[in-house]
Amino acid sequence: MINQLKLLANGINPKTGEVLGEKSLTNRPDVIRILFALAEELSSLENGSKSKLTPEDRRQKNIMQGRPPRSHFPWSDQEKAALASEFKNNPRIKDLAELFERSPLAIAVQLQKLMLISEEELDAYRNQ
Repeated sequence: MINQLKLLANGINPKTGEVLGEKSLTNRPDVIRILFALAEELSSLENGSKSKLTPEDRRQKNIMQGRPPRSHFPWSDQEKAALASEFKNNPRIKDLAELFERSPLAIAVQLQKLMLISEEELDAYRNQ
């Protein structure tokens, strides 16, 4: 089951091995995060360890896995406000991703939620 969740999170049909279409529910960032979290939780339960990582341990794990340091961290209201403010001064999503230690897609998702970019602009980051 863990492997099936990971396949779904990576956009692959676990039964057929085919890549799931763009419109698939599993292509949404929030669903991808949930699927990976479930797979990790099940893996922890199978291994008999259910230890929670500290925020710094999570940052280090992200870095070791080649992800931005704050990948999969929740956005605080203060961080969202700072993002909106920074976006007005510098609309380059790549620069904002570095500043907030997140992926360009994560930045684009938040900007779209804050209604600062359109769904079409967000889709451009999803398709990169």
